[in-house]
Amino acid sequence: MRCLLPALACLFTAVSYAQETPKIGVRALLLAAGGPSVTLHPLIEGKVSDAVTIGARGLSETFNAPARQFSLAVPDQTLEIGFRSVGEITLPPQGKEFILLLEPVGAKFTPHVIPSRESRFVADSTLFFNASDTSVVAVLGSEKTLIKPRMAVFAKAPSRGEKPFYQATLYQAVDGKPKPFFNSRWPHRDNVRCYAFIYRNEAGRLTYQAVDERLMPEVKEPEPGQQAQ
Repeated sequence: MRCLLPALACLFTAVSYAQETPKIGVRALLLAAGGPSVTLHPLIEGKVSDAVTIGARGLSETFNAPARQFSLAVPDQTLEIGFRSVGEITLPPQGKEFILLLEPVGAKFTPHVIPSRESRFVADSTLFFNASDTSVVAVLGSEKTLIKPRMAVFAKAPSRGEKPFYQATLYQAVDGKPKPFFNSRWPHRDNVRCYAFIYRNEAGRLTYQAVDERLMPEVKEPEPGQQAQ
């Protein structure tokens, strides 16, 4: 009986650690024109996780990050492990839910990570990502926001008035003067936030592609000793 005690103690410790280790949930969006998608595998220290499909028309299903630092890989039978890294991901040290924006750069992907519960990215707000070679100015209502290349920029919708919509205009500089390349009305929405991807089309003109995300009510974790609601 005594010889079993150390083994049982180790087993109890391992189970407790597994229960206490929080899962890190990630959803991803491909920053690409049109509606392409890619299939990638989380990879860490030669261990490959199940495939994740990441597209440009909506956020992927939530997948578990194997660690705060990991790779995304594609099959490659020329390598010993059978997979090749196409993107290195580093998540912030705090937080358990993240959005991963994947920007294609050649045969690889440059990641841009934001917390899923980013305080500046709430309902009726927009995350702009400018993949062009020039800065863009967004005017939502009367508020101006500078959107530099390859930076996630957050913009709030103006305060609601009597109308259920507001004016949204995107400007580029032409001969040193601002020139709109998009001008329309955007509706106010209580439970939706938007990802706006700015890029140059095949003709070299600036344009954008938008993806909406419906927000679900945040589920609060129960206090120790209490049952979840």
